[in-house]
Amino acid sequence: MKENYLKEYIEAFFTEATAINANLDIISSFVIARSDQLQKQFPIQGYTLFSMASSYRDLSQLKGGINLYNTGNQYRLSTDNLQTEIPRLLSYVSCLTVSQVFEVFESFLKNILTECICQNIEFVELLKVPTTPNDFNSVRRVIVQLQGTNNKGFIKCIRKISPFFKGHESKNIWKMNISNWFDFITTIRHIVIHSRQNVNAHFLDKVSNGALKKLFDKHFLLEGNLLILTPYQANAIINHLYEYVHLIYKGLSVDLDLNLDFNFKPSNS
Repeated sequence: MKENYLKEYIEAFFTEATAINANLDIISSFVIARSDQLQKQFPIQGYTLFSMASSYRDLSQLKGGINLYNTGNQYRLSTDNLQTEIPRLLSYVSCLTVSQVFEVFESFLKNILTECICQNIEFVELLKVPTTPNDFNSVRRVIVQLQGTNNKGFIKCIRKISPFFKGHESKNIWKMNISNWFDFITTIRHIVIHSRQNVNAHFLDKVSNGALKKLFDKHFLLEGNLLILTPYQANAIINHLYEYVHLIYKGLSVDLDLNLDFNFKPSNS
C-alpha cells in the first residue's frame, strides 16, 4: 500500500474541530457552575448581575456637539431570570459551535478532494473538474464549482471515487443514511446562521412526522418557533460528524489503495 497522502487533512480537521468543541465545553461548564452557585447561595432576588445598553453615533453629524444617542434597548441578566437566560445563552453558543465545526468540515471536503484529484489525474474527467491540475491551490479554487447546495456536489464526487464510502452511507452502525443526516443538519445550520434560530411554518411542517421528525427530535428542541440546542446535543452532533469524516477518509483510503493509518496526531505536531 502507498503512504496515505490524505491523512494530514483528517488530522487538520480533528485538530481544529476539537479546539472549537472544547470552547463550548469550557463555556458551558463555567456558566452552569456559576449559575447554580448563584441560584443556591445568592440571597437577593432581582439583583442585576449584568446589564448593557446600546448606543450609536450619527455619522452624518459633521459639526460639533453631542453625538451619542441611546437606542432605548438594553439587556439585563438578574438573579430572577437566570433559569431562563442561561439555557438560552448556552443554546446560542451551542448552535454557533456546530456551525463553526461545519465550516471546518467544508474545508476538509475541499482539501481532501483536491488532493485526490492532484494525485489521480484520471479524476479530472471522472468528476468533470473544469481545469487540469497543475498545483493544489489552483485545483482547490476551481472545485468550488462542484460543491453544490449543502456540499451535496462534494459528497457526490466522493461516491464516484469511493464505492466503499457509498456502500457504507446506509450500511453502517447507525442503520440509517449518514449523508441524509448530514444534509438535514446542514439545513438546521442554515436556520442558525440566516434566521437566528427562528424556524418558519414550512420547516415545522417538514419535521412534524416521519423520518425528519425522528432526526429532529434526536438532536433539537423547540420553544415556540425558536430552535434550541443544548451543549450535550451539540456534542452528539459533532461526534457524529467526526464519524462521517472518518468514513470519508477510510473509504477514499481503501479505494485508492492507501495505507489505513488511523494513528491520528494533532496536525501541528
